[in-house]
Amino acid sequence: MSTRAVFFDFDGTLIDSMPAHVSAWSEILKGIGIDLEDKYFEMHEGEKAEDTIDTLLRENGIEMSDAERDELIDRKRALYRSRAPKGLIPEARALVNALRERDIFCDIVTGSVKRNMTAVLSDEELALFRNIITPDDYQRGKPQPDPYLTALKASGLVPGACLVLENAPLGIRSAKAAGLYTLAITTTLPPYVLNDADRIISSFQELIDSIKP
Repeated sequence: MSTRAVFFDFDGTLIDSMPAHVSAWSEILKGIGIDLEDKYFEMHEGEKAEDTIDTLLRENGIEMSDAERDELIDRKRALYRSRAPKGLIPEARALVNALRERDIFCDIVTGSVKRNMTAVLSDEELALFRNIITPDDYQRGKPQPDPYLTALKASGLVPGACLVLENAPLGIRSAKAAGLYTLAITTTLPPYVLNDADRIISSFQELIDSIKP
């Protein structure tokens, strides 16, 4: 079956945002006595912020009210927006343009909230994508299948007509659980942690080459 749509993860895949996310989380969490393991957030990229902080608080034996937790997340997001680079990775934009020229729909499936996205992408860039699926649209975040099942339903297509581009283990697990063919790109992590994907690629051109006409 030919590919009709590509579902893109956002952070670390379409934009070079992971350093800004990591530095923002690190600064906020140090204030409550939590030091991050190396590559912790790269490995957990795609997770809802609420799930991330709930896990870290539990693992570190820290009690916090929902209001305090939400305030912590808001401060982290504001810090991230002040540091995040603007615009799509040039090669990613070229890929999206090439797909659109082939009449292949491009959608985003992300754990980032819309305010973070509109802070880094222009209206023109956002308009390149038919559907943008954020935590407002699903209940359980990656690695659960909900984000990609939501994207699939919004697309109106069958799983065999879609493929996914991810860069982190939780997103790969989410896409595979939704029954979608999944490519992993090594923009933020080495290949050996991406082995759950159907195929691992090192460049955006490889995605173009893998699509059936």
